Amino acid sequence: MSKKVLFPLVAVFSLGVAAGSLGCRAEAKFGNAEAKAATPPAPEPPPPPAEEPKPVEAPPPKPIKALGKAKVEGNEIKIPGKVHFETNKATIKEDKETKELLQTVADMLKENPQITKLRIEGHTDDSGTSEHNHTLSQARAEAVIEWLAKNGVDKSRLEGKGLGEERPLVKNDTAANKELNRRVEFKLWELDGKATDAQKGDSAAPAAAGTTPTVAAPATKK
Repeated sequence: MSKKVLFPLVAVFSLGVAAGSLGCRAEAKFGNAEAKAATPPAPEPPPPPAEEPKPVEAPPPKPIKALGKAKVEGNEIKIPGKVHFETNKATIKEDKETKELLQTVADMLKENPQITKLRIEGHTDDSGTSEHNHTLSQARAEAVIEWLAKNGVDKSRLEGKGLGEERPLVKNDTAANKELNRRVEFKLWELDGKATDAQKGDSAAPAAAGTTPTVAAPATKK
């Protein structure tokens, strides 16, 4: 009787051992799979931002080379003397003073290519109507441009503006003062293609104090 009981116990024990062995092998295989799974590497830090290129500053314009009796004051070419015109006309007189003055302007433009724009301003006294004075001063500025162009200056470098009686140097209360106010001025308008302070401030330039324009008959002398 005892032998019959023994065999089933042995069989049960064998099955238990086999099952235990399979469990161990399964656990071992599972553990190896986890060990073999590589940890993903940490992401590389992003590259530092590229430095923005520093703006290259344009070199300042070359100094203006003055010739003869000419001087550069601020943004204006000043030359002793004046341009003379026929009375109440835009016809330039061919006197020595006028020729020398205009030739000096032409030579300065040829010698200073950095002057890319010169503004020729025509001014009158307050005799006559404001409309007449503007028309006359504009015509005179354009006459000077034509003279310079005929004497070797590229016309694209020149600009004319008639300002009439708007910007007198002095009050128009004497004949001598009126003579001073009848003039042509030469303004440096662009240097190397860039606007000068004269151009930037032009719209804000006030008329001189005490110079309210008068309305009268067209002048017989300018």
